[in-house]
Amino acid sequence: MRMKNRIFATAVAIVFGLSAISSARQIEIFPYEKLLKEADLVVIARAVSTVPSEDKWEAAIFERDRFAGLETTFEVATVLKGKSADSFKLLHFQYKARAKPFNDGPAMVSFLTEPLSIDIRPTRKIDDEGLERLEPLKRKSSTSAPEYLLFLKRRADGRFEAVSGQVDPDSSVRTLFREGV
Repeated sequence: MRMKNRIFATAVAIVFGLSAISSARQIEIFPYEKLLKEADLVVIARAVSTVPSEDKWEAAIFERDRFAGLETTFEVATVLKGKSADSFKLLHFQYKARAKPFNDGPAMVSFLTEPLSIDIRPTRKIDDEGLERLEPLKRKSSTSAPEYLLFLKRRADGRFEAVSGQVDPDSSVRTLFREGV
């Protein structure tokens, strides 16, 4: 009888586990070939400023009142596909202040306009005498803001947005740091 109870409990656990997996939001895959094909503009650029935008969340998925529009201005370092002026504007969104993020929600992007500094926590090491020692805190800093590899499509208003759309723009953005950071 105990064996039947174990089998039943295992079956129930599997069913609940599979139902949790099957309820996940489907995300479109954007390999480089697809990003490059669908992009009007592919650039390496540096974010110089981000300001609020009056644009509203237009995606049919998720509650629109949780998101705020942003417009980031970029300076172009290199154009890999398409044509661009020395700078352009990119529309994207973020959660509003105090808005609760969705479980399995959109994969938003944000852009650094200043150099980055990262503290690396001390680690424990065993020295030559077999004693545990704490290594000192380390800080890695860049001397310039990161650049971004961006796969973009032109909007009707002349601004750009991610090829992968406003819901999951992170698929169209790669952050580039200088060596050593």
